[in-house]
Amino acid sequence: MATSRIDDIRMIDPVLTTVAQGYSNAAMIAGGLFPIVKVTKLKGRIPIFGKEAFVVRDMQRAMRAASNRIPPSDLEMIEYETNEKDVETAIDYIEEEESPESARLEHRITRQLVDIIELSREKEVADLVQNPSNYSSSQKNIIDAAHAFNDYSLSLDPIAIIKDGMSAVRNKIARYPNTMVIGESAYRALIEHPKIVERVKYTGVTNVSKKALAEIIGVDNIYIGLAVTTEDGNTFTDIWQDNIILAYVDGSDKNNRSEYNPSYGYTLQRKGKPEVDTYYENGGKIKIIRNTDNYCVKITAPEAAFLISNTNH
Repeated sequence: MATSRIDDIRMIDPVLTTVAQGYSNAAMIAGGLFPIVKVTKLKGRIPIFGKEAFVVRDMQRAMRAASNRIPPSDLEMIEYETNEKDVETAIDYIEEEESPESARLEHRITRQLVDIIELSREKEVADLVQNPSNYSSSQKNIIDAAHAFNDYSLSLDPIAIIKDGMSAVRNKIARYPNTMVIGESAYRALIEHPKIVERVKYTGVTNVSKKALAEIIGVDNIYIGLAVTTEDGNTFTDIWQDNIILAYVDGSDKNNRSEYNPSYGYTLQRKGKPEVDTYYENGGKIKIIRNTDNYCVKITAPEAAFLISNTNH
């Protein structure tokens, strides 16, 4: 049976695309470690950063003195290839007619579709950075029961362990990490830890907050991993486990961000994505709203991160 002509028409929806590109879910923190850089091609090459990329150099030149020449460094390049992700949902024309404001219904659906793809990216990043195998022996600390963060009977200081991790990054790239990602269970163990509570109470603050923790540790950005996933709709599992990731991340404004800026890693996203399009089925009675993204996640400076794994026992 021949389909209706309207069934074959696919239209980019500029309004819903704007909604998709402007929407962000605060629970998703993958961008804190792998900020988005726009690329124009599916495949390409980007640089891997060595130690020299992070060095702050003295560029002061005296009157009539020679310029501050440095030896050239050959950029080591790695291949990237972005992958398309898409998800769609169907609305019957009766649902649209019954909705008090169909535009708001479509906006809500668009945000849901964005969340689905963002959750997939969140898990991809979490699995990557929480895997001890992706770190060299000097860039990880797998906590044993004798140093568990949630065993408050121990005399250990978790802040000292975290600062040792920060020093390990500095020893490799000459800069301290500016970003810390903490799994929710590790975060709870930290904010209730007697050693940390003791430090904070002298500042006049009654509870340990993310801001207070950032000041104690001396890191610019802290992200708490709250996202969960489920296979049956009833049992939920934390995407971010009892782990802490310390990393140096490009802090440039998104308009000035580039894959040529030294950073632990990037999300390379096709320009114009995410994109929302619509098409019809069943002779126009069913409207399909589809969200499409296209990206890949790449570590570009492995030595710019440190993993503290298995904090709780």
